[in-house]
Amino acid sequence: MPNVRNVFASLSSLKDANRARARFDDPDRKLPAEEVFPPAQTRPEPAEAISLLLRVCTAPADSDDGDIFALVHLPADGSGVFILVFNPSTEVEAGASLGSLVDESGWPVGVAVAEEFLGQHVDHVMELDFDALAGIIDRLGPLAVYSGTAFSTDAGEFVVGTNRLDGAGARAFATVSPVDDAGQTRTRNQRALLRAVVGALNFGWLTRNPQELVAIFSQVAAGSRTDAGVTTKELTGLSGRLRQVSQTDIISVTVPTTSHRDTSGTVRVRFDDEAVPALREALAAGDGAEFVRGIASLGY
Repeated sequence: MPNVRNVFASLSSLKDANRARARFDDPDRKLPAEEVFPPAQTRPEPAEAISLLLRVCTAPADSDDGDIFALVHLPADGSGVFILVFNPSTEVEAGASLGSLVDESGWPVGVAVAEEFLGQHVDHVMELDFDALAGIIDRLGPLAVYSGTAFSTDAGEFVVGTNRLDGAGARAFATVSPVDDAGQTRTRNQRALLRAVVGALNFGWLTRNPQELVAIFSQVAAGSRTDAGVTTKELTGLSGRLRQVSQTDIISVTVPTTSHRDTSGTVRVRFDDEAVPALREALAAGDGAEFVRGIASLGY
């Protein structure tokens, strides 16, 4: 005879899963293509690789530049998953930053910048509010997150080394700029946080614990908006490609930048003129895994 508690738990998970699936696939929560992507003639050709541009909205925050921007890239050969984190304070043109351009002109500009500098066709976008990410962290955590800088906020003290973060602590860690460096340290903190989240997502364990899997997906469904191409059916199909990717092949790095303080005392950040083109070439040539591991070893 089946265990009654397990039966009810499975039924509950199924109901929750159906609710989350319906919410995630709700057409009213999808972003129209014309509000997401730039004109087709200006874009790289689609390829077998899959790339998703993620924006985690961290409001309330002191600056819109505190949002998390990352390109999640699955290369065609399935050699890994690369999470390439942008500093939204990076100046793209005429002194305007990535974050400010996206705030003023929307997703198409963010997609265009990612495609221009990394050379990869952006297939999908996802906007996730930080409350949803905090809920996932509370479900998985507290997470061990590394900080290279000691600093304090209203949410607590952060030390050099490993910090144990719940959702509230993660919000402060990822949004506060502890150093006047145009968000360089904050972006490294965001990369460290995403790295810790991915490291805590034990997909094998989650598939054996459907209630936990459904609870995490419910957080995503409640706090996200995507383009119309991102559906639960699409995610199910993608899971087959992800099965061959081990945890050690999921690599989070910051997109390389350089910074300097001008005569007015303002720190300015720009994409690294040597490293970013090299990253672009490596991704195009299918050598992304080696290159991304290399810049990760350098502390990016």
